[in-house]
Amino acid sequence: MDKINTWLIRVFALVLIWVCLIAYLNVQKKPSLLFSKPSIEDLEYKALEKKKANAEFAANRDYADYEKFGSIIFCNTSFNSRIESANYAKQMELYISGKEADLSEWDTAIKDYENERSKCRDFNT
Repeated sequence: MDKINTWLIRVFALVLIWVCLIAYLNVQKKPSLLFSKPSIEDLEYKALEKKKANAEFAANRDYADYEKFGSIIFCNTSFNSRIESANYAKQMELYISGKEADLSEWDTAIKDYENERSKCRDFNT
């Protein structure tokens, strides 16, 4: 009977420590495994981040195809993807900084990409 009591006390102590840890993390506003839910803003930011990463991947892929095949189509789609990526980054900056966001950096990047897109030429035809 003494072994059973010892194991029950150990199990109770572990459960108590686990419950206290979960409660502490929730009080500190840190994400825990059980009780916290991501906010809509977090989900929208993550969606923008994923779209931005996809646009950057597409831009790099299309530019590699442009260098390989020399077609103006790949050059244009590459710069369109870069512009799309910059727009997503701009929206992410708005989520982070709100009305105080300085978007001039993204505006100039978009203008630069548009200027570079106008320089696309076929070079293997």
